[in-house]
Amino acid sequence: MPNEPTTILLGKLLAEVYRLQKAAGLDAPDAARIFALRNGFESAIQDELAHIGFISTVQLQHAISVLEPYWKDPAKLASLKGFYDIEQALADGGVDRDHAKQIFQYLQANSQFTDVLAKMDSTDSPLECRTFTLSKWDV
Repeated sequence: MPNEPTTILLGKLLAEVYRLQKAAGLDAPDAARIFALRNGFESAIQDELAHIGFISTVQLQHAISVLEPYWKDPAKLASLKGFYDIEQALADGGVDRDHAKQIFQYLQANSQFTDVLAKMDSTDSPLECRTFTLSKWDV
């Protein structure tokens, strides 16, 4: 049995969302996956949870703590060349590039640290970490 009743509930909710997507003609998992989720198959639920992804409060707070000094100090902000300048500091707190991108998209969408995030749009940042505007697929 899955670890928590909430895990089973999440599986059932995902199944219902997938059923609605399928009924609307949108891309959705196959019937076997939906059936397994609706009926609480632990392996199906665990597979779904593994693909959802997770960013902890600790990771979010660490990324904010890396950005905050640049946001508070205009001179420090002016010296920021791009993502590569902060990548190691992020990694030191367990925030890899993929998680940093997601955190920065969240912060951008929430209008936080926008001046700092704008500095990432440079050749001193990898392509995937230059802009953080949400696409229609993100929401």
